[in-house]
Amino acid sequence: MSVEAWRDDHGVTWELVQLGLDEIGGACVIRECFSSLDRADGDVREGAGIIARFGDPEDARAFLQAEGFEAL
Repeated sequence: MSVEAWRDDHGVTWELVQLGLDEIGGACVIRECFSSLDRADGDVREGAGIIARFGDPEDARAFLQAEGFEAL
């Protein structure tokens, strides 16, 4: 398993998680892990939620960039 952290301008952190690593990349998910808005409204303990699923990590990275996220 491999995890990449990404953050947007609002302090929201999402992770790109590759579930299976092999020659072709493997399946991956994007999960929300921390939002500064959660801290403000007291929902910090909500846990990680799955935002999207992808078969290719490059597609997932393109999605994150399109949503305004940058790799940390």
